Amino acid sequence: MVVLAVMGVLVSAALPSMSDGLADRRVSMVARDVVSLFQRARYMSMAYGRAHQVVYMNDSGFGLSNQDWAFETLRGTGGACSLATFGNLGGIVLDNLDCDHNWRCVDHVYANTYDADPSDQDTVRVDGWQNSAFCYEAGSNNQVFRDATLFASWQTPDAQAGFGFLAYRERDGNAVGVARKVLIPLGTGSPRVLR
Repeated sequence: MVVLAVMGVLVSAALPSMSDGLADRRVSMVARDVVSLFQRARYMSMAYGRAHQVVYMNDSGFGLSNQDWAFETLRGTGGACSLATFGNLGGIVLDNLDCDHNWRCVDHVYANTYDADPSDQDTVRVDGWQNSAFCYEAGSNNQVFRDATLFASWQTPDAQAGFGFLAYRERDGNAVGVARKVLIPLGTGSPRVLR
């Protein structure tokens, strides 16, 4: 009985740290999935001969509800990263997050996929520069910004290397646990998780 009691105390003491460890693993998984999403967009642009645009939105931007953040990859009608390629999707918002019902949406990473318990206040966030659009041109292996405002921001020296996202856990509005930085380089560089 004493051995069982001691084991019970040890297990109850270990459970919170195991729970935090599993939650931190979700952060790493989100970071890897974001990297994979960008890599797949590049590969699809070369394979299909069409530009592929990755759209990122967060809940502090416009048009996103019931999610903390979301990524969607949209296939263009042509090979160039121009407004005409995605023209009839002008003003797209991810309110409905209906990648299954949009023939142009070919890939996605959504926040609610990683929320183990929607009733608690522990969520995984991915924060970036406002709502952003990235585009891979067909056949060139180059990534460019489609949005003119973002392109202007890209010209500053501290943004020329690439674009960053921060994946982390948030509990009751405060960051907790580990954080992972995701770098999306400009040009032909490969997206990666920075340790």
